[in-house]
Amino acid sequence: MRNLLLWLVLSFVFTGFGCAQDLRPLRWENRVLLLFTDSLMHPQYQKMEEALLKEEEAVEARKLVVYTIMGKKVSRGLPAESWQDDLPLREASQNLRKGFGLELIGLDGGVKYRSTSAVSLQELWSLIDGMPMRRAELKNQGCP
Repeated sequence: MRNLLLWLVLSFVFTGFGCAQDLRPLRWENRVLLLFTDSLMHPQYQKMEEALLKEEEAVEARKLVVYTIMGKKVSRGLPAESWQDDLPLREASQNLRKGFGLELIGLDGGVKYRSTSAVSLQELWSLIDGMPMRRAELKNQGCP
């Protein structure tokens, strides 16, 4: 009984219950790009933000949701404006030795790519477009 109670408490704590930015609802619906930064003025963060804002249609076409994680705060979408505390994403953050990092999470919820510097959108689109589910999406849309 004690183990069951412990399991229930831990599952409640780690499910992100009550957290506004839990990624589980996005699974199988959206890909996620997590941008970790120690400052919105960090050059690598600004490079990624600027590029993604210029390519809104491509971001939407790839079902990509962008989160900015800065310290203990999380913002969904770009530009990063509406900040919330969010334990699940904060725990997912990587070591920011260089002050910036990113993670691409696929539809299945698995981390598909990590970097400690900005990447070109061409490289990011190649990664996404090479994923089996994305290729299936494109095939269903009549694209080669």
